[in-house]
Amino acid sequence: MLLSSLERTDGFAGRPQPRLVCLDLQREYVVPGRPLYADGAGRVADICAAVLQHARTHHWRIIHARRQKTEGPVDRADYFSAPIEGLRPLISEPVFARSGLSAFCNPDFAAEMRDAQGEEVFIMGFSLNETCLATVFAAADMGLNVTILTDATGAAGAGAAEARQLREAAERMLSPLARLATSHEVMEGDPALGAWS
Repeated sequence: MLLSSLERTDGFAGRPQPRLVCLDLQREYVVPGRPLYADGAGRVADICAAVLQHARTHHWRIIHARRQKTEGPVDRADYFSAPIEGLRPLISEPVFARSGLSAFCNPDFAAEMRDAQGEEVFIMGFSLNETCLATVFAAADMGLNVTILTDATGAAGAGAAEARQLREAAERMLSPLARLATSHEVMEGDPALGAWS
């Protein structure tokens, strides 16, 4: 049984706990030549590592959602579906497998996020133009306060020019549903974002 966010928060009694949702932090997205690799993925992974360290240091609730075996290129049992080095979940961080486009297709992930009502939810990871977009639409339906970490998200399967176009299109669709912020703004604790450092 999961504890409430107030019970889980060590040293932050009486305050809601920020949540970091890590989407698809799998090798498939960062290895050149793989079908879901996109230019700039290494930089995105480095920023994700910095955000993840920040969240762990400041006792955020960290949730991982990842692709499981589908008809697509990621195979659950193969090397490329494994977590990216430096971005592996800790034993205390729940991991939810998804078979559909949105992380909310996993009922346990959806239940976890229902507990996030009134809390700040930050999203980072890969597949901005697919998984991230679908997950944010579902989060908006649930009434969650979502912030997309724009520099800690990467497009899937695109060259530099295409990745830029996919990012711009995805961010236009996301902006009415979620706040868009950089990792620096969040890690510096911009009060407008509700983040704590």
